[in-house]
Amino acid sequence: MKFGYYIRGPLLYPQIRDLAIRVEGLGYDSIHVNDHLIGFDEKQDKKEPYLEAIMLMTALAVETKKLKLGHTVICNSFRNPAYLAKCISTLDHISEGRALLWLGAGWYEEEYKAYGYPFPSPKERVDQLEESLTIYKKLFTEDVTDFSGKFWKLERNRNFPKPIQKPYPQIVLGSSGKRMIDIACREADGINLPYVPLTELEEKIHYINKRLEHYNRNLDDFEISLFNTVTLVNSQESLDKLIEKINKRVPEEKRKSKEEILDNQFIGFLDDIKVKIEKVEEMGIRKMVIVVRKSEGITDPLGEFSRVFL
Repeated sequence: MKFGYYIRGPLLYPQIRDLAIRVEGLGYDSIHVNDHLIGFDEKQDKKEPYLEAIMLMTALAVETKKLKLGHTVICNSFRNPAYLAKCISTLDHISEGRALLWLGAGWYEEEYKAYGYPFPSPKERVDQLEESLTIYKKLFTEDVTDFSGKFWKLERNRNFPKPIQKPYPQIVLGSSGKRMIDIACREADGINLPYVPLTELEEKIHYINKRLEHYNRNLDDFEISLFNTVTLVNSQESLDKLIEKINKRVPEEKRKSKEEILDNQFIGFLDDIKVKIEKVEEMGIRKMVIVVRKSEGITDPLGEFSRVFL
């Protein structure tokens, strides 16, 4: 099992930089930030720091030496795909071949409104991503690209220098939706499943494998990864408080039993987390992108987790 670490926060740059350097020292495979421009508070009145994701990762390319540099995930709507191909090519050179291209179709309507982007239907956003994938691959590999699609038209695009990684940096789609999984299995190098309940994961992986077989893809060349939060506890009291806190966040009719929460989330004592990770690895998960949270009594959850799994 490989591990990536989500370092976003929201934090300011010195905190993000220091966390990235620590994560590299601990032996993680990659670091990831989301591609959001504002926070998620309903009233939109919190002054949460959200640094621009491509610029942030470029800075971290200079601060680190080994980590792969990715996102969870880049919003396909925010940048012209030809321009994003240039950004990723540049990041790959600055990092000496460590860039990742992890993409999503976008979902946060308030964010689109805040920055003046049109907010198409889910179908159209996925249509745009599908067309973008063709553009990314062409610009990463062709000397001169002419392209005419439904959403974009390129005339004699010349994207140089090409990425260091050949044929191009790893392309992964972030989604658990069936259409996005289908596109990933046909066109990408992997799928990142965000917060899929553990009791539903085996069925989801079975579906992915069937689609890979349908497109005659080599299973060894396709990476199925999982994005999730790991929360460590060191006492039964802390665990009970945590479950109570989780239930308070949702309406009463949607609250889960303690058993349901424990069965579907990476919450618990370190030994319990280890059992769950071994289980998802047996299912076919090859990488986990995580953020480790603490509960009462644990001062360094990242260190405790890393000592066991890395």
